[in-house]
Amino acid sequence: MRRLPSYINEQPDVVFAPGQYTDSSGNNRRIRIFLSVLIISLLISLSYTLLRPAIYESRATLLVTPPATDERLSDISNTQHVELELHHLAGHSLLATVLETLSSANDLDGVSELSVYDLDEMLEAVPVANTNLVELVARGPGKELLPAVINVWIEVYQNAQADSVAAESASEATETEQQLDEVHQKVTEKRQQLDQFRKDYDIVSMERNENRMMKQLSGLTDSLNKANEEMIAAQSRHSAIKTAIAEGRPVVSEHGQDSLTNLEQRLVDIQEQLKELELEFTPRYMAADPKIKGLVRKRDLLVDKIADNQLAGQQIALAGSEQDLETARQSVLSLQTQLAEQKQQVMEFTTKFTEHEALQEELLQIETVYREVQGRQMRHQVNSKRQYPQIEVREAAFLPERAVYPHYLRDSGLSVAASVLLGLLVLWLYDFLNRPGRQTGLPQLNPVFVNMPGAPVLEQGAGEQLPVPQVTAALTDQMQRELSVSEVFMLLEAADLKSRLLIALLLSGMSDEEVSAMQVGDIGLSVSELTVKGQQDRKIAISPAVVTVISGCLVEGVPVDSPVCPDGSGRALSSSDLGAMLVCAAHDAGLANPAEITPRLLRHTYIIFLVRRGIRLSDLKKITGDMPPAILAGYTAFSPPGSGRLFDSVEPTYPALTMLS
Repeated sequence: MRRLPSYINEQPDVVFAPGQYTDSSGNNRRIRIFLSVLIISLLISLSYTLLRPAIYESRATLLVTPPATDERLSDISNTQHVELELHHLAGHSLLATVLETLSSANDLDGVSELSVYDLDEMLEAVPVANTNLVELVARGPGKELLPAVINVWIEVYQNAQADSVAAESASEATETEQQLDEVHQKVTEKRQQLDQFRKDYDIVSMERNENRMMKQLSGLTDSLNKANEEMIAAQSRHSAIKTAIAEGRPVVSEHGQDSLTNLEQRLVDIQEQLKELELEFTPRYMAADPKIKGLVRKRDLLVDKIADNQLAGQQIALAGSEQDLETARQSVLSLQTQLAEQKQQVMEFTTKFTEHEALQEELLQIETVYREVQGRQMRHQVNSKRQYPQIEVREAAFLPERAVYPHYLRDSGLSVAASVLLGLLVLWLYDFLNRPGRQTGLPQLNPVFVNMPGAPVLEQGAGEQLPVPQVTAALTDQMQRELSVSEVFMLLEAADLKSRLLIALLLSGMSDEEVSAMQVGDIGLSVSELTVKGQQDRKIAISPAVVTVISGCLVEGVPVDSPVCPDGSGRALSSSDLGAMLVCAAHDAGLANPAEITPRLLRHTYIIFLVRRGIRLSDLKKITGDMPPAILAGYTAFSPPGSGRLFDSVEPTYPALTMLS
C-alpha cells in the first residue's frame, strides 16, 4: 500500500478553530443582517421602479420621394434627400411654428406647459434603413396629446414645404429665362464669326484629309516610319552580332551553319570517348598510349577548325549587317528631306484649319449649353413639382393604448434579484471581516493508505521521491543535448559545400575519424552507397535525397584517391579541423552556443533519430558501426515502446537533408 500525502503537507502547523460555524447566535445574527439589507434594498428599488411615471409613444410614417429630375442637386442620392428632410423636420423654426399652432387650439390639455425645448425632447424623426420612409415618434406622459402633436407637426411641415417649393419654382423659372437669352445671343455671335473666317481663308471642305497636300504628307510619314523601323532592326542585328563577337559567342551565316554543326558533333563524340577512357585508365597511361594521344590531337584540331570557321562566319555576318544598316540609313535620310519640304507647304494651311476647328468646337459647346437650358426650361414648365422631394403620409399618428416605459414587471424582478445579491454580498463581507483567528498545532489526522494492485509496497519517508528513468552515465558523459531538425536545417543552409558534405556524411552514420579517412572513390553515387574503411569496414546505403545533397557538394574532376574533405594542400583534414568547420557553420547559422556543435553531437543526433524511428539496437552497427555496450544501452531511453523494427523497414534519411534537397 502507498501512503497518500495528507493536508498537513500542504498547510503545515495551521488549523482553524473547531466549531466556528456551529454557533447558533452567530447564525441568527447573520440571518438578521441578510433580512435587513434585503428589506431596505427592496423598499428603495421597488419604490423607484413603481413610482416612475408611465411614458407613452405614438408614431406616424412619411414617404419621402426624391425628385425625378434634379439638375440643381444631381450629386445627391436618395439617402441624402431623406437626411435633408430629417434636418428640416427637426429645425428650431419649424418646432416654434408647431408650438404656436398647438397653442391656438383650446381643446388640448397640457399644451400651455410646453416649450420649444420640450417639443425637441418629445419629438424624433427616425429614418427606416434601406428605404425612403421616415418615422415620426412622439414620447411623453400624456397619451392624448401625442397624436395631436404629431399631426400638427406633419401639417406645419407640409405647408412650409409647399411655400418653399412655390417660391423656389418661381425664382428658378426667372433665372432659366435669363440664362436662355444670354446663351442664344452668344450662339448667334459665334456663328457669324465662324462664317466670316471661312470666307477670309477659303475653307470649303470640313475634312482636312481630303486635300492633296495632306494625303502626300500622310504617305511620306508612313514611308518614313517603315524606314525607321527597318533601320532600327538593322541596328539591332548589327549590335547583336557585335555583342556576340565581343562575348566570344559563335556567329555564323546560314550556309556555314551545317558544316560548323558537323564539326561540333565530331568534337563531342571524341570528348565522350576521352571521358570514357579517363574512367578506365590513369592519366599517366593515357599520356603514353598512342591511340589516346591521337584522339587528343584530333580533338585539338577540331577545336582549332571550329574556332576558324566561327571567326570567318563572324566576319561575314558583321559585313552583311553593316551593309544593311547603311542602306536603311540612306533611305531614312532621303525620306526625311522629302517630308521636311512637304511640311513647309502644308504648315500654313494646317494653322488656319486648326483655328477653324477651334471656332467650330466653341460653337458646338455653346449650342450644347443652349440646348441644355432649353430642356431644363421645358421640363420645369411641364412638371415643376417633380423637381422637388414629395412628402406623403403613409400612416397617421395613433392613440397609444399602453405605456412603452418603464417595464414595471421586469424592473420589479430585477430589483428583487439585485436586493438578494446585495444581501448575500453584505453577508459575505460580514463573514470575511469576522473570520475567526488561526491557531497553531497539529490536528488529529489519520493517515490514509491506498492499495495499488500489481505495485510494490512503498513506504513514505521524509524527503522520499519517486524514481525517475535516467539515461546511463556513459551516454550522459558523451553528449549533453540533441539538435532539433530546425537547427540542423539552419546549419545546412549556412554551411559551405565542404561543411555541408561533412554534415551529410555525419548524418549518414559516419564518425569524424571515418570522414577524415574517407576518399572520393568511396562515395558510390551511382549505386547509392558509402564505403567506410578502417577498423569497422562497412557499406552504408543512402537515399536519393542524400545522394542529391552529396553530389551537389562534390567537386568534379577530383581524383578518386583524393580525400573527401581536403585542406589547401590536398591532405585530409583532421578530426579537430572538421570540428572547427562545424563551429564556423554553426556561428554563421546563428545557433546558440556554436562551440557545442561538434561532429560527435551531429552523429549522436542522428543515432537518436534512428532509435526514435524504432530501429533495433542490434541493427545500429550496420549504419554506425560497433559501439560500446554501455553507450548502446543508454539509447534505450529514446526507443519507443514495443519491439524494435527491422533495419530494412526504417527510413534512415534525416528530415533536414530531405528539406534541403
